[in-house]
Amino acid sequence: MRIDTVDQRKFAVRLTWVNHASLLLESGGVRLVCDPWIEGAVFNGGWRLMSPTKMRYDDFANVTHIWFSHEHPDHFFPPNLKNIAEPIRRKITVLFHETRDKRVVDVCRSLGFAVQELPNRTAVRIGDDFTIVCGRNDLIDSWIAILGEGKTVLNLNDCVFPKNDELSTMRSQIGKVDLLLSQFSYANWVGNPGDVATHRAHAMKKRVQMRAQIEMFRPRQFIPFASYVYFCHEENFYMNQSVNRIGDIFRFLTDELGQETVVLYPGDQWEVGLQCDSKEAIEKYEADFQDDLSSPPLKSEPVDLRELQSAMANLIAKTRKKNSSLVLKVMPPSVVRLLDLRQDVEVSYRSGIRPVQGKRPDLVLSSESLLYCIETDWGGETLKINGRFEVPAGGNPARFFRLFRVPQYNSYGSDVNLRFVAGRLLDGVRRHASH
Repeated sequence: MRIDTVDQRKFAVRLTWVNHASLLLESGGVRLVCDPWIEGAVFNGGWRLMSPTKMRYDDFANVTHIWFSHEHPDHFFPPNLKNIAEPIRRKITVLFHETRDKRVVDVCRSLGFAVQELPNRTAVRIGDDFTIVCGRNDLIDSWIAILGEGKTVLNLNDCVFPKNDELSTMRSQIGKVDLLLSQFSYANWVGNPGDVATHRAHAMKKRVQMRAQIEMFRPRQFIPFASYVYFCHEENFYMNQSVNRIGDIFRFLTDELGQETVVLYPGDQWEVGLQCDSKEAIEKYEADFQDDLSSPPLKSEPVDLRELQSAMANLIAKTRKKNSSLVLKVMPPSVVRLLDLRQDVEVSYRSGIRPVQGKRPDLVLSSESLLYCIETDWGGETLKINGRFEVPAGGNPARFFRLFRVPQYNSYGSDVNLRFVAGRLLDGVRRHASH
């Protein structure tokens, strides 16, 4: 629904669609933006926005609060935040759940934002009739319930709840939900090229999750979101073939589940509770997606083996300061096939990176992706999400990703202990024995 058709009554919760997982909610004197990702490729060149964003950085002058659900760059993207003029930043309060590492809030404070940390599942009033409740479902993701003008908006973003008990507990605290927002397609590696059945199974899993959420909360209205992206690199472009398309999801929600569903395109405005004709927005998304698939994907330049070895040596030196040397030495190495270098290498905290022959690789990826895993604390997590890899027959990807959980753990302020490593070693022995 366009801005000129919005009911401008004083007592209303108005919503402006920004893009992907981002929206602006306005009630009373509060103007809260959730997860603003305005432009640019994220996840190491793995994702781009499906459609262009209409909101501009100057528009943040009228924003009072920004809430970030988690640290993934399609939700929290510092390069975009830096484009907001500094005088504007100083007038905005960032809301983020309490964490041990303080990484997000420290970045926001360094940029000049005011920061308010949110205690888990605790009601916090930020306006005359604007209360929020933020809860966490794991170390990374969080959800937010926004209560204003007698309405409740529940934004689940990327949160996944394997057990209905967790959803039931949330419902007991929040009560009636007028508007529910949740992710509608997969957002991670879903299998090798050609493994279409697995890709479709992951897409179907998202439908199952949405059904469970809707059956639990019984919202008056539902917005499918947080999936308006495409896989934009030549190494993951194939994953676009089986994503859930918004037109298909709209029909699933409305025809099969009988759920009143709202689809908004960047720049659209709408009042929560009003009816909305989603046809135009769906048509625009479908047209944009076809244009995206017709565009040439991104490519990466090879990284010299010596640069990889130097970066791994730096990582080993850094991790030895935060973890037991014994623990690092007993972690099993992983063999990686560097497709662009036509070279197999073994990666470990004992020997760094060294060329090998005749060993079964755990993972096939580009040298640039391996470098990203080595140089960034979240490299392994990023690789899982952007899907720029393949798993060869007999490969053990868990062995590779375990190596790069060390810097991720350390970024939380935790070391990797011997019990963790021993448990993973035992799991490996059991798997080997079962075969």
